[in-house]
Amino acid sequence: MEMNIRMSLLVLLFPLMSYGQLADSLYEFQSFRLTYENDIFTASDRYYSQGIFLQYEHHNMKLNWLEKFFIRVPDIERNFQTGVSQRAYTPSTILSDTLLVGDRPYAGTITYGAQFFSRSRSRNYTLNWGVNAGFIGKPAFGEYTQTTVHKWIDNAIPMGWEHQLNTSFVVDLNFGVSKSFFSRSRWIRLSLTDLVTMGTLTNDMRLQGYLKLGYIGLRRQFYLYYLPELRIVAYDGTLQGAIFAVPSKAALPARSIERLVSEQQIGIYLQYSPFFASAHFHYQSRLFKYAWNHMWGGLTIGYMMWDSYKKKR
Repeated sequence: MEMNIRMSLLVLLFPLMSYGQLADSLYEFQSFRLTYENDIFTASDRYYSQGIFLQYEHHNMKLNWLEKFFIRVPDIERNFQTGVSQRAYTPSTILSDTLLVGDRPYAGTITYGAQFFSRSRSRNYTLNWGVNAGFIGKPAFGEYTQTTVHKWIDNAIPMGWEHQLNTSFVVDLNFGVSKSFFSRSRWIRLSLTDLVTMGTLTNDMRLQGYLKLGYIGLRRQFYLYYLPELRIVAYDGTLQGAIFAVPSKAALPARSIERLVSEQQIGIYLQYSPFFASAHFHYQSRLFKYAWNHMWGGLTIGYMMWDSYKKKR
């Protein structure tokens, strides 16, 4: 874990305030994407078990009624993203029907989110904010989706969902700033991000890097990417229960939570307009005492609808 944290810091503690290049094009599009993550891709079945994400993106198009929600920056380019996500979490084993004290509790979350990105084309930085609201507990249907998937793939049926964290409404706000580099290049892109989240489910700060290597055109792209992250955790509602939820016997105490978490994601992205797809593997250091590190994989498919493209003069 120490080596992973050092690698993350080496990438992330880069001078954030230096200026990059001006992007060479303006473009407008809408897109839809579906992402599925599961630790079955890494031959495991514990902790973060699966996630389903349906997202809509609206890039640089005119939406007068939404423009007031974007943070103002010079030479603005707007990006609006919204969608629904569901996640399911389990203990280190799903074959026990008793409460496993000290292990990760069963938990399901379902949230709707909206994100507003304001990019300064002339200075290559982005300010963003967003909100996620939904439920943790039975209304998230974590037991139903995990059990259904396990039946489809003829895997063991989880036995302890009756011990999941108590139901509660949750809402989180996040604020971020990122800096882009090499934005004119068709072969390499780099961005660095600082993201703070506050709410009833998650309270943390994330330092992220995002490196792309490959061919990065407008309508055709093929690249490998690497996404390291260092997360400073103040509160994790998927381990401790939502802040305003009725306390649960399954919840982990604050003293068990790891305050520094390292995450690494590597993947491949392919776009042949109007379709795009990606695949990734994700590594996560332990989240609480006596836990193991964890890995999972994910697949994304999407469809893009172009509105216009004009060369920047």
